[in-house]
Order: sequence, then structure tokens, then C-alpha cells
Amino acid sequence: SPEGGSEQYPITIPHTTSVSDCIARLIMEILLFLVGYFVQLGASCILLYKIWKHKSIYGLSIDTQAAYMLAVISRCVWSMETRLVETKFAYLELLLSTVVAVSLSFMCYQFLHTAPKQSTPLLRVYVTAPVSLVLGFFFHPGDDWFSMQILVSYTMFQEAMGLLPQLWLMRKMHEVEPLTSHYVGLIVVARFIRMLFWGKMYFLGEHFLQLFFADILHTLLSADYMYLWCRKLQFGGRLIYSSSSNSV
Repeated sequence: SPEGGSEQYPITIPHTTSVSDCIARLIMEILLFLVGYFVQLGASCILLYKIWKHKSIYGLSIDTQAAYMLAVISRCVWSMETRLVETKFAYLELLLSTVVAVSLSFMCYQFLHTAPKQSTPLLRVYVTAPVSLVLGFFFHPGDDWFSMQILVSYTMFQEAMGLLPQLWLMRKMHEVEPLTSHYVGLIVVARFIRMLFWGKMYFLGEHFLQLFFADILHTLLSADYMYLWCRKLQFGGRLIYSSSSNSV
């Protein structure tokens, strides 16, 4: 751990004989980890603009936004125990992400009447949040039963499961609105970037397989959507994600 204890944290400084190499490696680790969240922040800003402009959350899942708000609140706690706090970019990203996540959740509540259809009860946030917490309790990289690593793992699982209500809702729609499609696509891109971070950590001997698995799960669940989204970016046209159609 950063303090030399028994626990592992996603951002650590390895033992090295070169101080400059240590600092350079630390900066690269932090930046790679943060890039994914900055991409997600950009996606959330797009969605915030869409809701503000149309005064509607039609086609959006309020459970997805609530799940992401819970995840970022969790990050506000455990990020203080990592090397992320050694860079101002981390504070900036966390502050902006928290403000945007809370704003999105508030606007979803404000315009709830414009979205009469939501996901199946099994994917609502009151189900995914407890499930994510249980998964975080049993599958985390720490050595102790009760540690901050539970919150780290909870965040990853909550973010992974948080997208499911939005994907389910889009399956029930005839056509996905352009800004919504870009929002979801960028969220998946953000998780893929973080997968690169976990992969880099693995080859450096820092094994966070439980956290890596959460992002892999997230990517696999959205793989078919990403295929359609990439085709939309390449060829244009509408994005049809309904269960009865697999074409753009």
C-alpha cells in the first residue's frame, strides 16, 4: 500500500533505484487511470447538455445516472487513500465528475415525468447497488475482510452494472437518439481505457484481477452496442438497437 501496509491500491509507487524513473512511472500510471474518467466526464457533459436543451430525459435511464452518482461518491472516499491525490488533475476530475453526476441525477428527477418507461425491476439501482456492494465485499484486492478496497471494488462493479438499465431501455426503443448514442459509446470507451490501465498494472506485477474483471464484464455486456455505434460513426444513419433489429 502507499503507507507500506498489507493492502494494495490501484495507484502505487514501485520500489526502484531511480527516483526520476519512479516519478515518471507514477505520473504515467495516474494519467492512464484518469484519462478514462475524463472521457466519462465528457460523455456526461454531452448528456447534461442534451437534457438541458430538450428539458426531457426520454430514452434515458434514471437508474444509470443514480448508479454513477453512487460510484463517484464512493470514489470521493477511497481516492483520498491512493496516490491519485498527488496530482491536481485527480482533484479536478473528481470535483467536476461529482458535480456533473449530481446534476444529472437531479435533472433526471426533475424531468422524471418525461420518461414514463424505465428498466426492469431487477436492473433498478435499488437492486444493483446492494449487489455491487456484496460483490465488492467478497471480491476485492485487499487482504483484510473490512478495508477501503471494498469501496474500490464496489465502485468498479457499480459502474459496470450501472450501464445495464440504459442498455435495456435502448433495447426497447425503436431508435437511439444521436446524443444518447454518443454518451453510451463514450462511457464504454472510458471503461476500455481503464482496462488498458489494469492490463499495464498486471504486466508490472500489480495484480488487480477483481477490478479488471468488472471492466471486462462491462465491455462484454456492451459489445454488441459498440459494434452498432462504430458502424454509425463510419457510415452515418440511425442507430437501431432494439431486440428485433441488429442493423444501423
